[in-house]
Amino acid sequence: MKKLLALVLALTMVMGLFSFASAEAEGKVISLFLGGGTPLSMDPALNSASAGSNIIRSAFAGLTGFQYNAQGDPEMAPEVAESYTISEDGLTYSFVLREGLKWSDGADCTASQIKASWERAASAELGAYYGFLYDVISRKEDGSLDIDVDDAARTFVVHLPQPCAYFLDLCAFVPFYPVRVDLADNEGIWATKPESYVGLGAFKMTEYSVDDKIVFEKNPYYWNADAVKLGGLIFYLSEDNTAILTAYENNTVEYIQSISSSEFERLNATYPGELEFYPTQGTYYVLFNVYKDLSPVAKQLTVQEQSKARFALGQLINRYEVVTYVTKGGEVAATGFFPVGLSDGLHADVRGAEGYGVWYTGTNELSDVNPDLTKDQVEALQTLVDLGYPYTGTIEGGDITFTDFPSIEFAFNTSGNNAAIIQYVQETWNRFGITGVVNQEAWATLQTKLKAGDAEAARMGWVADFNDVVNFLEIFISASGNNYPRLGRDIGDYKRNSEVTKDAGVGAYWGENGDKTWAEAYDAVVDAVKAATDPTERAKLAAEAEKILMATGGVSPIYYYTTAQMLKPSVHNVIRLTTGDVIWTYADKD
Repeated sequence: MKKLLALVLALTMVMGLFSFASAEAEGKVISLFLGGGTPLSMDPALNSASAGSNIIRSAFAGLTGFQYNAQGDPEMAPEVAESYTISEDGLTYSFVLREGLKWSDGADCTASQIKASWERAASAELGAYYGFLYDVISRKEDGSLDIDVDDAARTFVVHLPQPCAYFLDLCAFVPFYPVRVDLADNEGIWATKPESYVGLGAFKMTEYSVDDKIVFEKNPYYWNADAVKLGGLIFYLSEDNTAILTAYENNTVEYIQSISSSEFERLNATYPGELEFYPTQGTYYVLFNVYKDLSPVAKQLTVQEQSKARFALGQLINRYEVVTYVTKGGEVAATGFFPVGLSDGLHADVRGAEGYGVWYTGTNELSDVNPDLTKDQVEALQTLVDLGYPYTGTIEGGDITFTDFPSIEFAFNTSGNNAAIIQYVQETWNRFGITGVVNQEAWATLQTKLKAGDAEAARMGWVADFNDVVNFLEIFISASGNNYPRLGRDIGDYKRNSEVTKDAGVGAYWGENGDKTWAEAYDAVVDAVKAATDPTERAKLAAEAEKILMATGGVSPIYYYTTAQMLKPSVHNVIRLTTGDVIWTYADKD
């Protein structure tokens, strides 16, 4: 049945490609699958998923962006701004917009419109999950962003309260892409309609079909339109790995992500050089909702004790086995939340830097207590025993089974290797009597559930938006809508809490002594990281923040990403960044 569905989908896509290519006879069209299905939002300010971000980049652009340099490497450069200057104290960024800058509908774009777009993205009324990123900008007395604009002079001057080493990176990040506020609503409905989906990018939307495709054609008003070789792009929407791969092998699409690891060996043999494992600054992790009570029936655990239980659940997972036998794409077993290759402004790779913790030290080392278990697993099992969970058998005998561990509802979407990874996690827990009730969700559905707080556990991944530790730390500040463990956040829609865990996210349970609110224990340290001007002190604070996060057990890093992708040899000049971003602005094909 799956093969039949894949064939039907492939035939449908071929027909769609033919009709679109005919309409775009003057330019070549590239078709692709990013996986992940239909994005939850196509609004640059409301999107928080990498697949959605990569589609949005086609139609929108920031003050800065990415181009290939003379050496053939992607680097940041002015985009809709033609130039910028930074004051000596690092507090003022002065941009000059390109002359004759136009929106994709042909209307003139002004500095005032860009300011209005930023005000919208930062507003409490919109409630954007990335809205907190605008906190790096000073505020005027009336609460508006401290930005001075002169439409006639085309200037856009931004004032910061303290230096921000990654501010230009933010300007190239999707939530900072200007939108036409006069066409936008706060629900993101405007972003599903070609007539209102107006941006400053190289392409403009012509069709939006849920669970089918999003079609773009070349934007003749793009500031660098003469350098754009393609006539359009078609982003097909599916979470079915079989359909995605079938489309590639049938030459229906030229690029795909979301490839099952079970196909890697065959694909390498059949299409030499087309399957790549692109290094990606990201962490794949399991998350736990802190409002879920993990106590056994016979003993009520404190919130702090449940943090230890959550950490033990994650510690039971053999990360080496996951990357070696399940994902098989060159991923690196995680030892902390920050991924390999991430910078803190002092160290180019924090994972190898002095002062940063290591939380999974024995993931592939067999224990002297029982040679069938790793050192990490033995430590985790002992933690659960010490917390008072009833059990039968022994650790030494390898037959220990917990008899009263609450079942955990585990949600995941099926893209890529998610199903195989979650099956491995479930089987690992089951081995020790811990039941994970697995619920498969569409990606958009899962995101909605997580944002509402109505999930007990889930798989999640985070890929860097820019190369700095703050990008990973800010996921879990109290104000972040991406803070799915609900640390520092209210209970949301979750109803299965106990009396003890009813305020687990917002109570004074965190920090070294377990007596601070999340804002006091974590947010304050992250604020200090962002404000620090001394690199050594900043690195020390970043390491401290990661330590606080890991102690909650709310996140359990599994591995550091590579992105498995296939690209037809006929396609050239695709910009691929270590952040996972794929930019098609200057792509071409034979």
